[in-house]
Amino acid sequence: MKKKLLFILMFPIYVVSAQDYTPLQVSSGYNADVIADGINPAAVSTTIAVDNADYNFMSADYQATDTDTPPSYALPLSGLIESPDLAGLSYQLAPYYDNNSLRIENEGDYGAFTFSNPVMATKVYVMACSGSGQATMIGYIYFSDSTFQEITATVVPDWFFSTALPVVASGFGRVNRLTDAVENPSGNPRLYQIEIAILPENQAKTITGIDFTKTSTAEGTINIFAVSAEVLGSCPGPSGFETGSTATTGSVSWNPAVISPVNGYDYYFSTDPTTPAASQTPTGNVSSSTYSLNFGNLVTGQHYYVWVRSNCGTNDTGSWQPADFITGQLDTTYPDGDINTLFITAANINTESENTCPGLLYVDVPAGYKITSTAVSYDMQTASNGWKAEQRSILVCNTSGLKEDAISSGTGNTGGTQSYLREGLTIANDLTGSVEFELRAWRTYGNTDCDMVYNRVLGDTFKVTITYEALLNTDNLEREKFNIYPNPVHDVLTIDAKEAISEVRLYNMLGQQIGSKNGMNARKVQLGTAELSNGTYIVKVQTALGTRSMNIIKN
Repeated sequence: MKKKLLFILMFPIYVVSAQDYTPLQVSSGYNADVIADGINPAAVSTTIAVDNADYNFMSADYQATDTDTPPSYALPLSGLIESPDLAGLSYQLAPYYDNNSLRIENEGDYGAFTFSNPVMATKVYVMACSGSGQATMIGYIYFSDSTFQEITATVVPDWFFSTALPVVASGFGRVNRLTDAVENPSGNPRLYQIEIAILPENQAKTITGIDFTKTSTAEGTINIFAVSAEVLGSCPGPSGFETGSTATTGSVSWNPAVISPVNGYDYYFSTDPTTPAASQTPTGNVSSSTYSLNFGNLVTGQHYYVWVRSNCGTNDTGSWQPADFITGQLDTTYPDGDINTLFITAANINTESENTCPGLLYVDVPAGYKITSTAVSYDMQTASNGWKAEQRSILVCNTSGLKEDAISSGTGNTGGTQSYLREGLTIANDLTGSVEFELRAWRTYGNTDCDMVYNRVLGDTFKVTITYEALLNTDNLEREKFNIYPNPVHDVLTIDAKEAISEVRLYNMLGQQIGSKNGMNARKVQLGTAELSNGTYIVKVQTALGTRSMNIIKN
């Protein structure tokens, strides 16, 4: 099995990892005061509205006159906004009495921030919204070595109702700057969080500034209120983990830390998913030029956990970064692009429904093993005016003729991408060799027949994961017909059968044939094992009734 750990989907690791965030202090760039504060009409305490309809935000001390009651639900006097999604991440609004928004109204308009506390960062977070409709922007992040990184086109949602981006703050009301009428719409207005990943080659550089340009033509007006960063830290860790496994081995590889650790990389290896403490003695250490680990003689079917951290010298180590693998698992990803959906009436679909445009995926079970469990994952994406709620799908094993017990359906009368994951399926259990799976995908709206106009399966996300184990012969009747002894064996292995033996083959646990002997149609065959290394092997015995397999242990 090989997988890239962008995230861990199927097998959670329990991680305790505190990120270091800091608000970036804007030294220049704000161009508008859109937050009403103090005792003054909104038109006096602001310079322009957030939107194009004359509405402003307001602070908790705002009063149009000294007889008005300040709103209890408005923006906090401190200007500090805590992110509800990321613990420790906060944004610092500019003073309410001064310009506090980088306001970008028209297509092609541009604005830029410079910072008085430049930092090295792994991510940048922007708190923003758009008034009078959503808007699209691009931009650049600038570094101390005069290089820059592009910010790709980003949609800034309208300040009402949207959930397209994480909501940092909501329900803090607004005021009409012409009439001073205060409104408190439930759950609105909203400020959103835009996450921008700093490329690895830029993470060891200091961020000096950031700019934004509106590219959309619609009237939505962009307001950028604050920027924060996930700080790189003095001892950054490795990233981009990938894992691989066979029945009895496992491997972990990674991309090097952006700052090379002088004392290399510590690692901790365990079957316990609990993240080791910073004081935990590592299992081992590798040099700063080594980016992989290999583990052998492992138990088939065991979930193993690996943590790696940078060691930058005395009292300076990074946080443990997790990876994991299960021995005896194999991932296979669909290689042929996106998969069509077939139109079907919602009332007519069931597990027996046919599909003329499925995605076929072949999984090759390692020799000497059989499937014990199957998992499937994939994403379905809408297009045009298709909805996620119109998605239907099922996994079928054509080799066994079995299928899932129920159709999977999407949720939400909205467009977008929905992820699917189902584990513990038994539709391919006990199969060996090449196994054919079929993902059938339908839509309940739009056109007829097969197409991708309204819904599709993103082909590179369709993955089948099998769990497998060695073929063992434990049936009492089989034991009467077929016996291997002694087991464990040292010098000579005897195969005793009730039928004539045509051939005996010996395999290692990787499924590789390492020996064979012609049975000469005898009912008893002896196989020399003295030269074998200690370990577990698979013996396959061919008779007129077929091939029987059994594990042996050499010691």
